[in-house]
Amino acid sequence: MKAKNISKLARRRVRTARPGLGKGAWAGQRLDDNLAARIENCLHTILELEPDLERLQFGHYLLRDFKVLKMFLSHVEDIEVEEQDVLRIEAATENFLRELREPLAQSDSKRPKKYVVQ
Repeated sequence: MKAKNISKLARRRVRTARPGLGKGAWAGQRLDDNLAARIENCLHTILELEPDLERLQFGHYLLRDFKVLKMFLSHVEDIEVEEQDVLRIEAATENFLRELREPLAQSDSKRPKKYVVQ
C-alpha cells in the first residue's frame, strides 16, 4: 500500500446506522465493538513497524502518515463501520505488510546482528 493510500484510509469517515434500542441492540453493539477492535488491530500492526521504517531509505515518507494513523487510532471506537469496510482495511493492511517484507528483509541483512549472551 502506498503512503498516500494510508493517508486516505486514515482520513476516511465511514458512517452507518447504529442499531436502535429495540430487540437486538446489544448484539449490534457487540458487532460494532468487534469491527472497531479489528480495525484497531490493523492500525497497531502497522504502527509497530515505525522503528523498522526509520531504517528504510524512503521510510520517512511513510512515517509522516503515521501521525495521521495515530490520531485516527485514538478515535477508532467512535467510528461506525460495516463488515465490508473492515474486510477492505484488513486486505489493505495485508498488502502493505506484503509490500514491506522485501525492503525490510534487505534492511535487516545490512544491519549488524546483535547477540545476547546468557
